Amino acid sequence: MPGVDSRWWANIAKRMVYRSVPSFPRMIQIQTRTGCNAACIFCPYPDASEKVPKGQMTDMLFHKIVAEVAQRNVTKRISPYLMNEPFFDKEILDKVRYIKKKVPKARLVLTTNGSLLTEAIVEDLVKNNPLRALYISMQGIEKEAYEATMRGTLVFDKTKKNVEHLIDMRNRYAPNLKIVVTMVKTNRIKAEEAVSYWESRGVEAKYTQLENRGGNTEAFDTLNAGDRRIFLDCSRLLKNAYILFNGDMVLCCTDYYKTMVLGNIADASIAEIWNSEHARKIRSDFLKGDLSHIPLCAECFVSTIT
Repeated sequence: MPGVDSRWWANIAKRMVYRSVPSFPRMIQIQTRTGCNAACIFCPYPDASEKVPKGQMTDMLFHKIVAEVAQRNVTKRISPYLMNEPFFDKEILDKVRYIKKKVPKARLVLTTNGSLLTEAIVEDLVKNNPLRALYISMQGIEKEAYEATMRGTLVFDKTKKNVEHLIDMRNRYAPNLKIVVTMVKTNRIKAEEAVSYWESRGVEAKYTQLENRGGNTEAFDTLNAGDRRIFLDCSRLLKNAYILFNGDMVLCCTDYYKTMVLGNIADASIAEIWNSEHARKIRSDFLKGDLSHIPLCAECFVSTIT
């Protein structure tokens, strides 16, 4: 990003060595509606859902977003979910197919907790699949640890059955659909055993670092198996856009309380908000290591256990 380094020669060197901040986001997440039936112990959603507006994105706004992304045609990944369970939206697969039609080059990815993957939804998905990948957030492979971690209305046996059925149907009808079972590494689950199990079923599996999600996860220290460090190597705000159901573009997917809203898509374009003086100043400060005006980043820690 030009002007970040006060040394002229360092600025030139960085232009040759580092990637530049794109003029349009390379990944976009779209919250088509709010709501989640889980209450994961490491997620701020249960508390935040009581303190921020709820609703569903209008078709007009959704189509406006997709139209601009299609016109720009540089976004590499589009994920129509954000801080929610995507299958709460009964039309989510139709919306994914609409995006696929309008932006065929983009990779379409969903992340779900798997609890709503009914036989009807799975059949609809695999027999007319628009997705590059479906990520399934499933904490561990043991009933007690799973339910104590994901909480809400989630039931281990039901979710596991849903995922097993999805795998069987994928193998039969949509072999190109990438399925990844993912989990957050905490001291409550046996992540390595869970990864091994799902790999034995013929799908990818992995665990990720525990985050306190912009300082919003109070249970971080009790769940963390190691030490913590500030998340200075994060690149989300440099290349990704996060759009809530009402059109608000927030700085990060961890901004559950809408503390850093960059603008609203109903009033301006994605490009205008992305390249605004406000957004550019935040990125510049972040790259300089000055987090004094970016509290979401200043309070964001990740576990040292990977």
